[in-house]
Amino acid sequence: MKVGISYAVELEDIPEEVENLLRDIQWDLSGKLEEIIEMIRSSDYSKLDREIKQLRHNLATVDTRLEDCYTILLGYVKVLRDLAAQRAAAEPGPPPVEDISPAVVPITPVSTDEYDTND
Repeated sequence: MKVGISYAVELEDIPEEVENLLRDIQWDLSGKLEEIIEMIRSSDYSKLDREIKQLRHNLATVDTRLEDCYTILLGYVKVLRDLAAQRAAAEPGPPPVEDISPAVVPITPVSTDEYDTND
């Protein structure tokens, strides 16, 4: 049975924590893959069935870990957006650039003969 656990970290440490979670599974997968490849190269097929089953189990664990990382990063981005919105609401001034709709400005050609520095 899978259960969720949680612990607190500083907001700015979240990307590093997620990176660490991903590095853990990267090591696990690459190590197991190297073992299987070495078994095949050395024609040692006696444990191959067990090792591939173990790798498949590890892949399920990786999928769970990736889902965890995805959820953490979604929450992180939401917090960053909420903080930015709070700061924007607290500061007087023009709205943030992403809230401004682009205006259509007609472009009129201008003769540059008058300003030609080559004359």
